Amino acid sequence: MKIRSIALDSFSENRIRVHAPMATLEEVLVPAYMFHRYQVEAAASVLGGLYYNHRLRGDVQKNPKIVPAAEQRRALSVLLETIRPENLAIDEKLLNIISPRPPGYGQTRELFPGYTGLIFDPLAAAETVANLTVGSILNPERAARLVEYHSRNKNVPGLTEVVGELVSSTWKSSEKSGYHAEIQRVVNNTLLYNLMRLAIDERAAPQVRAIIFLKLSELKNWLSQQLKIKPVKDESQKAHYFYGLSQIDLFLKNPEKVKLAIPLQPPPGAPIGMYD
Repeated sequence: MKIRSIALDSFSENRIRVHAPMATLEEVLVPAYMFHRYQVEAAASVLGGLYYNHRLRGDVQKNPKIVPAAEQRRALSVLLETIRPENLAIDEKLLNIISPRPPGYGQTRELFPGYTGLIFDPLAAAETVANLTVGSILNPERAARLVEYHSRNKNVPGLTEVVGELVSSTWKSSEKSGYHAEIQRVVNNTLLYNLMRLAIDERAAPQVRAIIFLKLSELKNWLSQQLKIKPVKDESQKAHYFYGLSQIDLFLKNPEKVKLAIPLQPPPGAPIGMYD
């Protein structure tokens, strides 16, 4: 993340050749913006993680060992850092120089998908990266291990704790304004999708689904309180809360009636440099 920050802070038109369309800055931006993608996957593997060797009877290798609690919580902490609006925002001076894509330079799978047509969509870029982190944390197999390992060792984080931290750092985080507020809403919706996806995932253990349904119900109650207890002055934020509340309410009543909006997927990663 430190190297990524340096790359993004120094990003300029010097990253492309002279006379190249300014729109092609997108091609160079993607690998810089997603510089941490493989470290996200590595850090997520620590949650509900197990140290093990493929042992043989009679050998001297160590028995499997659950990753220590402190190491798991440190991994969760750094993963949550990657979805903070401050770390997903693209500098305004960079956004101001990326032109719409000219004829002959259409959208390709090497670019961030978006909702804005030929114009670069920074919120969509944030959505793809946020979904990478949240989706990795809420993997159904990882969720099942979190439940199992916590039942065997109360010191290690369980799924309830992990989901609670996710919600606290997103939906329940301090209110922001402007561009950062909109990024936060993007992240919140990405989390809501992944919670609902996990709740109805047939591969997920029953207790995993039970916990997710409970956490969705708790989030519904919290959203309801936000709209009732104190007036939400920002119309965008009010709409965001109302949308989340209505989606959860409908989902808890009948999951099949909710048409989940799948978050945008990132450009291809490994293998790099290969042809189809």
